[in-house]
Amino acid sequence: MMHPILIALLLGCVVIFAACLTENDVKMTFVNESDALLCFNLSSEYGASGTFCDKIKPRATSVWRPGCSTSGERPVTVVLNAGQGGREVYNRTATCNEWKESGAKFTIEQRGDEFVVTDSLPSELDTPISNRDSN
Repeated sequence: MMHPILIALLLGCVVIFAACLTENDVKMTFVNESDALLCFNLSSEYGASGTFCDKIKPRATSVWRPGCSTSGERPVTVVLNAGQGGREVYNRTATCNEWKESGAKFTIEQRGDEFVVTDSLPSELDTPISNRDSN
């Protein structure tokens, strides 16, 4: 009598484990070498509103895993703001696959009042916000 129950539980665990393995997300690593708290958002609107703030603490490394479409072709925009609702210091869009292939690592430095954000994407994909005005 116990065997069918154990088999059902085991089968359920296998299904849940398999679903976790096929989950499609991208690991994004933020290395904040500045003394400022930054906010990570997936859109400029959320960043500017200050409604959401996935915190990137000063002098720390943070990891976020936004979900992706099954194909990995859905665009994902990374927006960094100087504090909750603060000015936008970074904005770049790539597909999940492009972020994954690049390693999705961001290094944030501060020089005076300016932030310098370096990412792992190839430069030909897009231009970071800090360079858009000069083009």
